[in-house]
This record gives sequence, C-alpha cells and structure tokens, in this order.
Amino acid sequence: MKEPSQEFLETTYYCDLHNPAIRDLAERLTLDLTADKMKAVKLFYWVRDNILYSVGNWKKRASETLKSHVGTCTNKANLLVALLRVSGIPAGYRVLRVKGRDYFGPIAPPSLRHRVQANTVHIHAYAFLNEKWIKCDPSDDIALSQKTSHFNPQSKVVEWDGENDAELNLDPTHIIEDLGLFSNVDHFIGKRPHYSKTVVVSLGNLYIKFLREYEEIIHDINILERHFKRWLRRRHPLHFIILHIDAVIHKLLISIKKLFA
Repeated sequence: MKEPSQEFLETTYYCDLHNPAIRDLAERLTLDLTADKMKAVKLFYWVRDNILYSVGNWKKRASETLKSHVGTCTNKANLLVALLRVSGIPAGYRVLRVKGRDYFGPIAPPSLRHRVQANTVHIHAYAFLNEKWIKCDPSDDIALSQKTSHFNPQSKVVEWDGENDAELNLDPTHIIEDLGLFSNVDHFIGKRPHYSKTVVVSLGNLYIKFLREYEEIIHDINILERHFKRWLRRRHPLHFIILHIDAVIHKLLISIKKLFA
C-alpha cells in the first residue's frame, strides 16, 4: 500500500478541511492530546456517535455533514478524513463496490428492500499511524448498532484502538470489488444519488429513526416491519400511505413480469 504523500493531508472540494468549523472542532477535541493515535481515536468516536447514520444524499462537503449532524457512510468517512488531516494525520478513503441488497442485509424491511440498489459503493476512512495504513469505519453510530446488531450482524458496534483495523462486520461475499486506497473521492461524492430527494429516502430515514427509538428486542424482520408500519401510521400517516401504495405497485409489477415471462 502506498506511502502517504502530501495529497493525503490536502483539502479538496468536498473534504474542505480549511473550513473554520472543522478546524475548531479538531482543535477542541484533541487539545489535551499529544500522540497522533489518541487524536485519531478521539476523532473517530466523535464522528461515529455524533453524526447519525442516514441514507440518501451523500453529495455534501465535510463541513455540511458537520453542520447537519447526519450523514451516509461516505459523508461520515469524509468528515473523519477532514478532521484527521487538519490534525496533521495523513488520511484517505477505502472504496468498496458491494451488493447493496445483501450489504444492507436483514436490516432492510421487506417493503423497502426492492428499493435498495443492487450494486452500490461503501466508503470508509484510512488513517496512517505508526508507519502503516489502518482502516477505521465510523458508519454506524452507537445507538443504531445497539438497536440492530441482534438481528443484523453487520451492525455490530465498531470499536477502534488506533492500532488495528476497525471495519463493519461485512460478509466477504457481499463485496464485489475492493477498489483500494484513495486520497480524493470527490468524483464519488459528486455523483448524484438515484434517490437523493425522493420519498424513498424519507421512508428509509424514518425507518432508521424508528429503529433507534424502538425499545423491544425483535429478531424477526417481518414482525419488526409490522411494528414499523404501525409506528409510521401513527407518526407519519402520509408516508404510511405512500409505503402501502408503493408495495401494491411493486407486487403488481412482479405479477406482470411473471405473466409475460
């Protein structure tokens, strides 16, 4: 793996580490720390748990993710890279092509699973510490991990010691290709998401909100989905109607395909 050149410390359009808010946060979090490892770990945990995981629009600068306090895996990795770089720690990105419907696995309710892209990209951060590149993935916040890991192994809480790789608990068969280490992923972030502003994204993020709030431990995704629909009908009736209509249309399309197959 490549040695860290200057490009792993530089700002880019989306990794806008020159932004005052990013600089101020990095300085505040690492004020009493001298070792790069301790700084990196502190920044990792802050991003993991203070930026809530969401789906949808990843086309955001690091400073925008910081301001909104929500983001996709790409957004969270990008913010972590910005905070590491502004702290003088070389940082980059690992880009994976994954099977979307398998990658999201049992966490996706059946009524929304057909809306997940078949193939998608997962991006997490790399930090250069102790003369080696170390993977650190802050995608899932602690609250989401604790509420879902009992039925979704991939949601297992990711802990990091600054010495060993810290990755999501991905099934290797769900990874199509490891594209490797990048110093700049602006070309990935700049791509317009298929569902960036649609009701599909709203439903996905409402489901994630439901998972964070729901107290009962349920292992069966079908039972969990029924609870989600009741929650949605009570809290967001318009989205409940849209979800129902979408499910009806999806079943109709499947029937038509079978008819003409």
